[in-house]
Amino acid sequence: MLQSKLLLSVLTGVLLVISFPFSGSFTPLVFVAWIPLWRIALALRERKHGGLTFFGLAYLSVFIFNLGTTWWIWNSTAGGAIMAFVCNSLLMAGSLFLGFIAFRKLNSVWFISGLSLSWIVFEFAHLNWELSWPWLTMGNFFSVRPMWIQWYEYTGILGGSIWVMATNLCVVLFLERYKSYRYVISFVLLLIIPFCISFGIESFQKKSLKPRLKQTLIIQPNIDPYTEKFSSNPVAQLKLMVALAKPYLVPGTLVLGPETALQEAFVESNYFQTESEEVLNRTIKQSQTQWLIGASTFQVFSNKQTAACQALPNGLYYESYNTAACLTNDKADFIHKSKLVLGVEKIPFSQWLPFLEELSINNGGTSGSLGTEPSPKIFRTKYGLYAPIICYESIYGAFVGEQCNQGAQLLCIITNDGWWGNTPGHLQHNQFSALRAIETRKYVVRSANTGISSVWSPQGKCLKSLGYGKPGVVTANIPMLSGRTFYVKYGDYLGWVCFILLALLFSVKIIRKKQGE
Repeated sequence: MLQSKLLLSVLTGVLLVISFPFSGSFTPLVFVAWIPLWRIALALRERKHGGLTFFGLAYLSVFIFNLGTTWWIWNSTAGGAIMAFVCNSLLMAGSLFLGFIAFRKLNSVWFISGLSLSWIVFEFAHLNWELSWPWLTMGNFFSVRPMWIQWYEYTGILGGSIWVMATNLCVVLFLERYKSYRYVISFVLLLIIPFCISFGIESFQKKSLKPRLKQTLIIQPNIDPYTEKFSSNPVAQLKLMVALAKPYLVPGTLVLGPETALQEAFVESNYFQTESEEVLNRTIKQSQTQWLIGASTFQVFSNKQTAACQALPNGLYYESYNTAACLTNDKADFIHKSKLVLGVEKIPFSQWLPFLEELSINNGGTSGSLGTEPSPKIFRTKYGLYAPIICYESIYGAFVGEQCNQGAQLLCIITNDGWWGNTPGHLQHNQFSALRAIETRKYVVRSANTGISSVWSPQGKCLKSLGYGKPGVVTANIPMLSGRTFYVKYGDYLGWVCFILLALLFSVKIIRKKQGE
């Protein structure tokens, strides 16, 4: 019996892996991937120690899922990868275990519904807390099938998660004890109706009338982050990027450079006294362009502002940032990264446990917790309104949506995916741009240090790209689009809906238990 359950547990993990983008991309399999694990849950719910057994088997499933889809983290940091695989799997399995314990006494329909809601609420929480790592959210599976999910402009990725869990629910109930064709019909309708809605939206979506076009130039310098980026002359690297861009510069062009492209780390108030400014300003003046480019920056304070502030010998404090800089002839604006990478840019819970900062992973540049913006921001220029999205921030739909609520007309992703090498990691990260484009109905331009640099339409189609490991530029005339989608206005509201449903289901369970007593 245990052997068969182990096989079912492994099967769920494998199905999730091979249906995830670029670890298989057999997307339709996700509609049945959870069925083996749900069959285990149904078989164990009446057993005395069934909860612990289910936790162990669920952990095996999600560990395979984590390892098979994000193994490339190992290329950046072995210790960080082990923590990601072990801890993220623990959080995933823990959410399922709590659902199992809470709803095991209900009938099969409500039991599996409770497990499904527990997972979706976990995904919602995983978008919004100290240990956030939403890379493996079920809704992300459809990034490689943008024509299936045009309705994400109303639901965001949690709508995709609900789609996945609902289809799996129908099939497992049909297979269990309710061998009724109503579940087959429900499964078919759950597949067909979202497809029809999606294709209908794509076909009849209203186009903006004569939107203003922005000449955009995306730089991909292809500087190795391990051997060059943080060890060679930062001004020489900047000159390389300027040389790539110069042949294509025309007045009014927006030049997009990658994350931490300005490696001459500087205090922001002193930018106009740096060598980098001398190199860039000459080009900006001559070409009458503006640059949106990544930088490593600092600010100095007279007292400790946040847990990320570090003491200086003179009694002052400094705070380090991963920054997006918007540079024109006479002005420099800076916006700091808000969604930080765990272990590298952010040490979770360090505001309460400061000694944890010593465990930070140094991937070049600064290490330990960086400073952040208190809320999402955009660049407001005479040329347009730009949303700077720095690397990891691009997997947070509600974060980008808030930038669009502030009026952003163009989504500008700057990243450095070279840490992972030529693995599925950079492919997955690039493809998630399709989700942000659909959710906001904005064009997305993406500058990646080593690739993939790309341009995405509001329908989630990749219009232009420059592949991994190829230095060069991408040019395009990009429509500047205003307006807000339903998702932009209301964010991840489906997470709250599922939380309320889960709470109601738990309340029903408590009431029934008291009535039974």
